[in-house]
Amino acid sequence: MAQYLWQASLTSSAWKDQVTGAIDAIFNTRDAEAARFGGVVLHSWVAFGEHDFIAVVEMPDNESMAAYVLAMTAKGHYSAGKTTILLSSGETAAAMKRAASTD
Repeated sequence: MAQYLWQASLTSSAWKDQVTGAIDAIFNTRDAEAARFGGVVLHSWVAFGEHDFIAVVEMPDNESMAAYVLAMTAKGHYSAGKTTILLSSGETAAAMKRAASTD
């Protein structure tokens, strides 16, 4: 399965939910939605900087990841995000070998 780095900003209502103790509801929704699209959130963090939320997500394919991010954004917890496809060292080595063979 493919892995992705998902960085997003939390909405003011999501911050309010966290401050008032509803953080479990946000995280449970995040995990349940990932499973619905065939994936899993491997790790996640709240961060202070350009993005408030950072996660490494494993999904079957790009379409599943796009659907997951769209579904999570539509729920109103996240906004303004960025998704980056992550390559394993094996995938990177294979890509380099393939690139070298195309003179």
